[in-house]
Amino acid sequence: MVIDVNPGFSSWIEIEPVSPVFIGSDEKIERFETIVEGNMVYILDFQKLLGRDDFVELFVAKMQDILDPSVKDRAMKEIFQKLNLKLSEVSLDSFPAQWRNNKPDNLQMKRFVRSAGRYYVPGSSIKGAIRTALIRSDQSLVRRFEDLLKTIVEDSMKESKQGMKREKKRNIKIERVIFRSPNQSPFRLLEISDSDFIDKKFVKFKLITVRNLLNVKTKIPMMLELWLDNQDESNKVRVLLQSRVDRLSQMKNWITDPGKLLETLGDKGKFIEAVKSATEKIIQLEIERIKKALNSNEFKLILSFYEKLREENKKMRDGFILRLGAQTGFFSKTFFTRFLNRNELEFLKSPHKVYNLFPVSISIAEPSYESPVPKPLGWVRVRFVS
Repeated sequence: MVIDVNPGFSSWIEIEPVSPVFIGSDEKIERFETIVEGNMVYILDFQKLLGRDDFVELFVAKMQDILDPSVKDRAMKEIFQKLNLKLSEVSLDSFPAQWRNNKPDNLQMKRFVRSAGRYYVPGSSIKGAIRTALIRSDQSLVRRFEDLLKTIVEDSMKESKQGMKREKKRNIKIERVIFRSPNQSPFRLLEISDSDFIDKKFVKFKLITVRNLLNVKTKIPMMLELWLDNQDESNKVRVLLQSRVDRLSQMKNWITDPGKLLETLGDKGKFIEAVKSATEKIIQLEIERIKKALNSNEFKLILSFYEKLREENKKMRDGFILRLGAQTGFFSKTFFTRFLNRNELEFLKSPHKVYNLFPVSISIAEPSYESPVPKPLGWVRVRFVS
């Protein structure tokens, strides 16, 4: 079969955050790695501390006390006092403590992805976000995803009514059914490099709250290490994006009906317009679900943020706005352009370990000195620079 499409394109792109971005690693901050002093929580730089033999010797000697939460901080402070070390000298970061019942709350703390101690954006994260956007922009592909989900859910409900035992491995990979294996997917033609390093002065721990749109009193706080949206000319990273449609002839047994993907991947202008279209759809979904919230007044500033974001996305000629990273919400991470019904949501929820707010939650970076306005996580500005 001969397919007449453009050979693709290669371009450097610049990415800068429009709201705080979180791309997580498996690394978490354990409780013994923090100290509360006054109203502040300090995250200790253990890599630096473990490079000192005198600290390691005292740390091992006091290990029993350090593992006891009731005396941990006192034991660590005694070590620093003996070594004449200030907390500010041995800390990665600090932030105001969150208090509950007159005690500092033990919040979950997660770190931004790093390589050799330096922050960056993995190419796989960017490609995943763009892949989702390109599928969402193609209505024929979206219909195939939605029709398949509908069929699977209906079959599952029939089995349940007939008393049939459901398979434990009912977690069907919908994308794999449509695109078959990764080796057969047209997204093999899209190559995106890891970014260069993010300046560490733009990465900080910040308080995030996961809000329930149907019950504004339900809030789950956590501390995430975020790439902040500081308006600074140096707060950008570069990535090489290559669309290699010219390799199509080398692919064997690839899918026979890729929708408009090949046409989109072959032309930079169509590629940009496709992602812009997908961003418009997800922003509209976000606006609609916030307006349906039990108390939408609670989210007025978030709605204002989305309206401005939508206008910027429309006006961009050399790029687009993109949703990137973790904690960006269920509808941002899937291909659906409509709200799913209860049975569909329950089916998607069941095989995954997700909290009770699925999918009516929104993760918000709370106001701070650096950013006085609350913002939803994970929006970036992408510009083609070559």
